[in-house]
Amino acid sequence: MASKRNTYKQFELYVTLGLILDVILFIGYMISAGNGIIWLKVILAILTFFVSGLCIYILFASQELLRPRSMWMTVGAVAISLCLLASLLLNYPSPKPTVPQQDTTETTEAPTTDAT
Repeated sequence: MASKRNTYKQFELYVTLGLILDVILFIGYMISAGNGIIWLKVILAILTFFVSGLCIYILFASQELLRPRSMWMTVGAVAISLCLLASLLLNYPSPKPTVPQQDTTETTEAPTTDAT
């Protein structure tokens, strides 16, 4: 009985470390997206999806995906994936907002009239 509890604690530790890595990657993604570093944004988005998917796969393979004691790990991995997906679809944050700029320059030229 103690061995099973120890094994689950070790499993929980590994998945928790994976989720912490996933959060760090997601924060890096948000920072790079906000600063307009496209190549880093793409790399971090791919890594974040990979780590989230790996956590979900490990939970599925160990048959802990839907167990109540492991539900927080499942929800954490799915939530990070959904946040990343929403961020990619909405293009948020973006360094250049898509708000139309108004022309504030004034012309001082006199209007010309054609007197023919």
